[in-house]
Amino acid sequence: MAPDEGPLLPRRRLGAELRRIRGHRTLDEVADATLISTSKLSRLENGQGAPQPRDIRDLIVFYDVDTATADRLRQWAGAGRRQAWWKQYSDVVSPPLNAYLDFESGASTIRAFALSLIPGLLQTAEHAGHLLGKLPPPRTAEQIQRLIEIRGRRQELLLAARSRTRLITVIDEGALHRKVGSPAEMHAQLDQLHRLSLLRNITIQILPYDAGVHAGLLGMFTVFQFADDVDRDIVAIETHSGQRYLKEQSSVQEYLRMFDGLSHRAHDPDESRELLEKIMSTLPAPKDPR
Repeated sequence: MAPDEGPLLPRRRLGAELRRIRGHRTLDEVADATLISTSKLSRLENGQGAPQPRDIRDLIVFYDVDTATADRLRQWAGAGRRQAWWKQYSDVVSPPLNAYLDFESGASTIRAFALSLIPGLLQTAEHAGHLLGKLPPPRTAEQIQRLIEIRGRRQELLLAARSRTRLITVIDEGALHRKVGSPAEMHAQLDQLHRLSLLRNITIQILPYDAGVHAGLLGMFTVFQFADDVDRDIVAIETHSGQRYLKEQSSVQEYLRMFDGLSHRAHDPDESRELLEKIMSTLPAPKDPR
């Protein structure tokens, strides 16, 4: 487990392995033998709640698993009890955002399509502040600042030299022209996109206006893909009421095909940088603070 990964994925891995090991046995049979309630066993197998060391120990003994499997179970249980770095922001992190951060922290590849807004992982603090201040739900200045801090930390982890996460994003051209803040702030935002697009683990493609009607017009989405075979890829769909998650693999494959189609219709990374430069040339550069 990566040190900055949240507890959700280790809990899911633990649950999947416990379901596999239980095999044909019923939860009642396991509960009678281990004195662990069926409700707790069900929560463990569904990746819910922090796994307790004693319960894992008793299950390892009851199932009589091999050493390698026992070590995996203990490792996942320990990681599942660890608090995520964003726990300190629990006052502003809603349950849907908590899940999103968990998936993001453990993903090896993130494929994001942005229709109307620049993805949060690529936003400047000023750009994020304007959006958070105007988009629902209503937020106080303090809440906005704390959410900006979270985005900043997410960017730091993505840009870290040891980052194992690859971000591939397709952004509709309309998001680049939508005025968010002052012209100088928009210039700074586009300049940040340009700089980030040069990094080894970030690919940015712009879907131009002349691409016409495309499947992405139905809305923004993100596909989280995981290197561990135990983890199943997940799609996050943006809605007015928050994130909606699709875990069925048929749905995931459908969105992966959709993303590939959008990527093929978009400018390649070099052409996308040229478009960013063209739009930036129409905007005033930020003044040097010195």
